[in-house]
Amino acid sequence: MKHMKFYQSKVNLLLISLVLSLSVLFGFSMQRNLSIETPIRIIDFRSMESDALLAWGRENDIQIKTTEEYSEDVVAGMVISQSSIVGERLYAGSTINVVLSKGPDPEVIVNLIDFTGKDIGEIQLFIEENKLMAAEILFEKSDAIQSAYYIKKNIDAESILRKTPIKFYISTGSRDELTTVSVPDFTEYTRQQISTWSSTNNIKANFVDEFHDTVAAGKVISQSQAANTQVYDGSSITFKMSLGVGVVLENFVGKTKGAIDKFISDNGLKVNYSFSYNATQNNDVGVSMSPNASVRVPNGSTVNVTLSLGKISVSDFTGKTLSQLNAWVSEQNKLGANLKVTSTQDYSATTASGQLISQTPSSGDINPGTTIKASVSKGEGVVVKNFVGGTSTSQEGLKVSTSQTYHASVPSGQVISQSISSGTKVDTNSSISLVVSLGKVNIENKTGQSLDALRSWINAVNGQGANISFSSSSEYSSSVASGAIISQSPSSGSVNPGTSISVVVSKGAGVTIKNFVGGTSTSQSGLNVSLAYEFSDSVAKDVVMSQSRAAGTVVDSGTSISLVVSKGSEPTFVIPDLAGLVAGQSSSVDTSKSIISNYLNSVGATNYSFNTGAYGIGAGMVNSQSPAGGTSIKYNTPIVINLSTN
Repeated sequence: MKHMKFYQSKVNLLLISLVLSLSVLFGFSMQRNLSIETPIRIIDFRSMESDALLAWGRENDIQIKTTEEYSEDVVAGMVISQSSIVGERLYAGSTINVVLSKGPDPEVIVNLIDFTGKDIGEIQLFIEENKLMAAEILFEKSDAIQSAYYIKKNIDAESILRKTPIKFYISTGSRDELTTVSVPDFTEYTRQQISTWSSTNNIKANFVDEFHDTVAAGKVISQSQAANTQVYDGSSITFKMSLGVGVVLENFVGKTKGAIDKFISDNGLKVNYSFSYNATQNNDVGVSMSPNASVRVPNGSTVNVTLSLGKISVSDFTGKTLSQLNAWVSEQNKLGANLKVTSTQDYSATTASGQLISQTPSSGDINPGTTIKASVSKGEGVVVKNFVGGTSTSQEGLKVSTSQTYHASVPSGQVISQSISSGTKVDTNSSISLVVSLGKVNIENKTGQSLDALRSWINAVNGQGANISFSSSSEYSSSVASGAIISQSPSSGSVNPGTSISVVVSKGAGVTIKNFVGGTSTSQSGLNVSLAYEFSDSVAKDVVMSQSRAAGTVVDSGTSISLVVSKGSEPTFVIPDLAGLVAGQSSSVDTSKSIISNYLNSVGATNYSFNTGAYGIGAGMVNSQSPAGGTSIKYNTPIVINLSTN
């Protein structure tokens, strides 16, 4: 039993220890749970700079992880976005990812506009709107540019990087510097009050109208130059003016005029109605609007609405003119009918010329864009008779013109062809052309006349289709003058068109060349004789050796002929030993050439040449010559002299 009690005591002690341990653990757990169950409400970080953001994180045991990126809208160092939305609750120890702005991207490309005519205010606005990082405005005098207006810039490129340094030069006119004007707060100004202030202070006011949910219509939303700052005299300020909340237009297409009128009245708008035919909408139902649906417009604006006239009711113009149909279509098209007219012309024995025989469609309602087909009468018309083979050249109701041509088979006076086939129905007073035959060609004999007379006659008959040609040859004639026709074939009668005439034309009597060779005569009446002279060992001096045209040849008077006349035997001279000529007088090739040339030229020998070689007999000495010295030779005999170079 003691043992049992001891054991029971040990058990009790263990139970007490366990209870105490659980109590401690439970208490710790309760304290921990009470802390976790008080989460932190996340605020909007977008108005905070990075230092304030990190301080908030430390104070609330929230880890802030930041990244950076460029932003066109958020100032550098301010928050662009946060991973936890505003109002969300997080426990201590949680992490929020935040994106911080690095400001505008300096690598962005900015397109430069034409600044001519811009004032300093507009230049400043351009710099601000495009966030140019290194723009500088400088001033200089200018007699040509108005004060406060742009003169030039230091960069000619069409675009630059945002970070690129750029200088704008502004005119101060004739002054050293511009005066300034203090800018008021325009929040409560009207447009008229702003214009008055601007005019008084020589400032240009630029107005931009925008809708705004909180700023009343006609009031200033913002001004490009802040209140209580200074602007230059002559510059500009841009004002964003409120159009008020405005009215968002409903879609009037498919709505009745009554529904449209109600919306217009309920929203303080005005409406301008026009009307147009429409294939799908009933009468007085909207088919288009301007401005379009969902567009916000200022209160009191006028909305242009086109109402449907429905389909077009066709009028029948049968028996009326095409002009009347076209006039009616033109009036309907002014209302959006978009009708088209196509017409054909037909002969009719019952409908007067120019009136509609039929029209399709001619009644009922048609859709816009329909094409109306009309058949217009050309009157009864005239059936062309057969003129070919006859001699008649007229027909009632036709205007007939005729031309004439020679023909191999159709007798003179008969019609060969007509421009409009027989049996064809044509309009009254239509023109038709007939070709009438002149028959065959009567030949005129031009023997004894000039070739030009023949050509003139041929040209005349060919103008009427004779197609006559001719070929000619020429002969000497003692009876027919030069240039006149000796004979013609054929020379008379009638021939078919296309015939060729052959004629022989006289070259006059001519001159028979005598034999000059072997005699001393060098002239002949009717010839132009030229002479050339040559040496001859066989023909005596002044005797003709040859003639350019053979004896007995008949030629035209005035023909040229050449004779070669003998000068007798060619004279000779004895060539000396040229080695002795230069011996003791020359020690060079050039000197020897000069001595020998002078000698040969002096005696009349010109056909000579020199060769040189290393013969070892002394420079300039004659090694050999051909012909040899002492030989009797003619003056044109070739002479070769070989000179030594050493």
